[in-house]
Amino acid sequence: MGSWRTSTLGGVTTAPASTALSWIGPGRDDAARDAPTLVVLHGYGSSEAQMIALSPLLGMFLGRSARVIAVRGEYPAPGRRGFSWYPGDRYSQPPDADIAAVADRVAAAVQEHSDRAVWLGFSQGMCTAITVLRRRPELVSALVALSGFSFDAPQPGDPQLARDAAAGRGVPCFYGRDPTDPAIPGFAAEWARRFLADHTALEEHSYPGMGHSLSPVEIADVVPFLRQHLAS
Repeated sequence: MGSWRTSTLGGVTTAPASTALSWIGPGRDDAARDAPTLVVLHGYGSSEAQMIALSPLLGMFLGRSARVIAVRGEYPAPGRRGFSWYPGDRYSQPPDADIAAVADRVAAAVQEHSDRAVWLGFSQGMCTAITVLRRRPELVSALVALSGFSFDAPQPGDPQLARDAAAGRGVPCFYGRDPTDPAIPGFAAEWARRFLADHTALEEHSYPGMGHSLSPVEIADVVPFLRQHLAS
């Protein structure tokens, strides 16, 4: 079993940018709070704009009343044009306080516009989406976890998630990945798989040879899951 490198930050050393949101669908007013909502979180070095660029695919599962909220990572990704969800080295686990603070800021930004949503995260964005679930489970109606991981820092919602899953009331979760994804440490992907198996109603999918990406086959599997959980 491997492990992350220990972060040398000792806490956030650079103030995060304000949480930026982009939209598809109904607007930001209070009348749209109850619209079926998909929150999408990008991977390391990417941006919310690249997630919104997938909009031609969204027509396959979004009804007219549904909307997408794409969130931008708060930190610049060194050597990339895009953003990171956490400060520092992407191969190190941030301090527990930073992991919690990022999830809480993202949750608060989304909660200004939606009380409950389906959350989709890719790669590092999957980690943030899972952490939101683990800290604010009432905000997550379903989870789509793609080609990513979760840090093992305990979160306050973990015990209740485990009880709900054991009682057959777990949050629906689609987890898709290539079992030999070269970008995600195997120990981190396995920890996420075991956590989701014990804390959600897990629907696990394996896509050998896909690499660290999305494939047409995976998208075809995700679509009915989203269609079901974004029904108005």
